[in-house]
Amino acid sequence: METPVRRPRWRRRVLVLLLLALLAVWLGRSWLMAPAVPEGSHVLLTLTGEYPETPPDSLLGRVVGGGPMPMVDLVSLIRDAREDSRVAGLVVRVRSLAVGWAKAQEIRDALIAFRDAGKSLVAYLEGEFGGGTLDYYVASAAKTIYLSPGASAPLNGLAAQYSFLGGVWEKLDIDVQVEKIREYKTAGDFIGGKQMTPYHREMANAILDSVYQQLVTDIAGARDLRPEAVRAAVDRCPITAGEFAALKLADGEKYLDEVRTELIGADREFVDAERYRGAAGVRTGLGGRKVAVVFGAGTITSGESGGGMWQDGIIGSDTIAKAFQQAAEDDAVKAIVFRVDSPGGSALASDLIWRATQKARAAKPVIVSMSDVAASGGYYAAAGATRIFAQPGTLTGSIGVVAWKPNVAGFLARLGVNTETLVRGKFARLHSFTNSLTEGERERVVAAMTHVYDLFLSRVAAGRGLSVKQVDEVGRGRVWTGEQARANGLVDQFGGLTAAIAAAKAEAGIPESEKVPLVFYPKRKPLLERLTNLLQARVVAAMPQWWQQLRALMPAYDFPEGSVLTLMPGVFDIR
Repeated sequence: METPVRRPRWRRRVLVLLLLALLAVWLGRSWLMAPAVPEGSHVLLTLTGEYPETPPDSLLGRVVGGGPMPMVDLVSLIRDAREDSRVAGLVVRVRSLAVGWAKAQEIRDALIAFRDAGKSLVAYLEGEFGGGTLDYYVASAAKTIYLSPGASAPLNGLAAQYSFLGGVWEKLDIDVQVEKIREYKTAGDFIGGKQMTPYHREMANAILDSVYQQLVTDIAGARDLRPEAVRAAVDRCPITAGEFAALKLADGEKYLDEVRTELIGADREFVDAERYRGAAGVRTGLGGRKVAVVFGAGTITSGESGGGMWQDGIIGSDTIAKAFQQAAEDDAVKAIVFRVDSPGGSALASDLIWRATQKARAAKPVIVSMSDVAASGGYYAAAGATRIFAQPGTLTGSIGVVAWKPNVAGFLARLGVNTETLVRGKFARLHSFTNSLTEGERERVVAAMTHVYDLFLSRVAAGRGLSVKQVDEVGRGRVWTGEQARANGLVDQFGGLTAAIAAAKAEAGIPESEKVPLVFYPKRKPLLERLTNLLQARVVAAMPQWWQQLRALMPAYDFPEGSVLTLMPGVFDIR
């Protein structure tokens, strides 16, 4: 009888030992960081940097630490502090937030809910020049606002800056041809243009007006001022903290230790939010009825999701489709929330994700929660939902199509490189990077793009209960704020992830009072890949500011050859 060959078990043993070590570290860290929360405590929450759209921190994330807190964790922490009878108040120290207006509004809404629960909420602005306008906007949720002594008032208005790469290609002897459908599709202008078109300027001014109106109205309401007074203050800033307080936009200047002494006495300490976070978190669990949350953050492309040092994230159509299938097939999941933070990408991949939402919707409600951006392909993927939630400051719409083709033959010739191409078939060179499009080839490209645009219109029309003509009128590549999108029928309600989850429960017939566990998709990746991604995130975070800005100008244009894109401009930042 042949003796079976024993397979080496050392790999399995090493993995088990590694997992046990991680568990031991986590348990020890949890014990050491277990929050001591006496009655009447005040939690100190520092708001700074970015808050990504990813599932709550896993065991690995909590063991290794150091990465940015996920947005869902931040909102959950504020909610838990609101519901915790031991917590009497929250001190929010705001330092250089790197989020968009929708996330700022979602954080602000959570803080207002905390304040409206009858608890103390104090904001402390400590950034350079007192922080930025967006920092102050978030801080204005607090009843009491202090500036650090010596800082200048932060409310100096909004600016939106746009870049155009058209002049670069001339210097490199590269011919870039851009086709777009329709006139407001400014991603094409970013690639091939040298300046704003009249349509781009019209759209950009309308967006800036909308965000500015939201800013002024919300601050005026929070500080019991007239909007005219807020606008006048904006036109005076930067000014000293004392002058700012005299305008009733702040309550004075103090150091943080003075705020602590005023609130809880010199002999007591704030409970640090990172420590308190050990007891906070999103409700998860195995039993009972559940709501699934599918995260779609990044640029949309075919295949698997991922990311890297030059990419804020990739939404892979295969990964998201599988996530929807798993959520739809789970009998315990009664509704699905699709959290979207994407400027779009591949038209084909966007349609595949749209198809996945429709298959899931046939089984249970699908509610969309838009974050900072859900535009172009991001809106395409969301358009078929049961209901769509957005913040007034969300950037959405951009129903249009763009494609471009570089001819690098001249650039290669500068380097001494000559290329020759042999073909069989009239349009075989359509995707070659060493020739420009002929008129016949251009007609074929425009026809393909028109087909995609018409399909895009039909998807939105069916999902939103509008005619194709109505969608075309608000489409044409135009980006809208969430406030404008709701007026145009592209969005149903204002609200963030919390509001979308509440709506999902209602659609599924789950009582508002029932605490429902949340399950998150896509499922977590293997341990080694997660460690690699975490290392990349830390490397990116450690890069200098100029590198971060350069990275922001380089969205993930890694699409298959010849792709037709539903993509918003790479840089659309209002500060």
